[in-house]
Amino acid sequence: METYICKACNLKFDANGSKTEWIDAAFGPCSKMVAKCPECGNECDEYRAPKQGSADSHHHVSHTPACGSCCGGCGL
Repeated sequence: METYICKACNLKFDANGSKTEWIDAAFGPCSKMVAKCPECGNECDEYRAPKQGSADSHHHVSHTPACGSCCGGCGL
């Protein structure tokens, strides 16, 4: 069971999600886990805790793709 967060109602919940796959024009095959929010029914992405940065982290910005298993990101 994975943890998800609903951007519409800001609810964090645990659910057995399903894998969504697509082909991105820039990055090729992408996938992510999604589940329906128990409150509003919106499709929600898997929750990812924000990474703790160092004091100079604004100089080195790293992009974490919204998808779980893309090679290099997925352009979202």
